[in-house]
Amino acid sequence: MEAVVFLNVDIGAEDRVMEELAAIPEVKAVYFVYGPYDIIIKIDAPDIEKIRSIVRDKVRKIEGIRSTTTLVVAKSHVKTSPPHA
Repeated sequence: MEAVVFLNVDIGAEDRVMEELAAIPEVKAVYFVYGPYDIIIKIDAPDIEKIRSIVRDKVRKIEGIRSTTTLVVAKSHVKTSPPHA
């Protein structure tokens, strides 16, 4: 099961927060983005309860994270492409 979590973080804390998020085993990708959110992460876990505990007990405990919005993936189609030149 996958979830995508949108995070707002304190100004200047982005790099440190990204490093801490990347250290969580269930976090499979971390992106710094421009727009209404600062960071987006992708979580892979066996069930919704595990996703909830990862967000509650690991992600939200990182200092500098102001808010999170979690979306659980219902269905996905992943397109793979060669790396950009």
